[in-house]
Amino acid sequence: MLLLATFVATFFFLYQKRNFRYQQELSLTKESYERGLLQSQLEIQNHTLQQIGQELHDHIGQMLSLTLIQLSVLEEDLAGSVHAPTVQQTFETVERTMQDVRRLSKTLDGGTVERYGLRESLALEMERIQRTGRFQTQFQFIGSPYSLDENTETILFRMVQEALNNAMKHSGGHQLTVSADYGLDRFSLVVTDDGCGFDLGEATERGPDRSGSGLWNLKQRARLLGGECVLISQPGWGTRIEIRLPNKRGEAAVSKITI
Repeated sequence: MLLLATFVATFFFLYQKRNFRYQQELSLTKESYERGLLQSQLEIQNHTLQQIGQELHDHIGQMLSLTLIQLSVLEEDLAGSVHAPTVQQTFETVERTMQDVRRLSKTLDGGTVERYGLRESLALEMERIQRTGRFQTQFQFIGSPYSLDENTETILFRMVQEALNNAMKHSGGHQLTVSADYGLDRFSLVVTDDGCGFDLGEATERGPDRSGSGLWNLKQRARLLGGECVLISQPGWGTRIEIRLPNKRGEAAVSKITI
């Protein structure tokens, strides 16, 4: 009986161990598949946005440049007439529009993040939103800026764009703030607005016909980067979205100092 009990206990232990290992492998396989799928989606999105940015810069930009040339000719022909101020105002409006188109094309182009880095790209995005006149924006950073890998910075930039876009469409607020914290062991990005806020529980429980994919996308992309996305909101108190990532190089530095 003792041998039988030992055999059953050993068999049960091995079975549990094997089942646990199987569940771990299944979880890793699922996570790897989700990461690959999300990575493919992001690459497609970046490619599409980059094409749109190039079209804006090349086609719309050229058309606006041609319009400026035509207005310059018209301004010379109407110099001293009662229509001259109107032509001048139109010239200035088209010039500002062309500048805005160029800024927009840069923020759509993922290569901008690769060339200038995350901090400069975020500053450019906030400036572009500020120029619309609909929102007051503020961009601030804490600590000494350091570079993350290009893929991570591009994904983070798209996440902030999505968070800002959601705030502009749904919050009803007037103030948008982005903060970047370059911590030694953790990097974080915080996007806040002063809008109407929302009930997180109610938003989570919505059916597929009433819920958007914005919040889900933010959380999934944070997971893809090995971090997390925390949302804080309630009706009447605005919304705060915090993206937290471990700084692996910072962690390595701390280990060396400790040793």
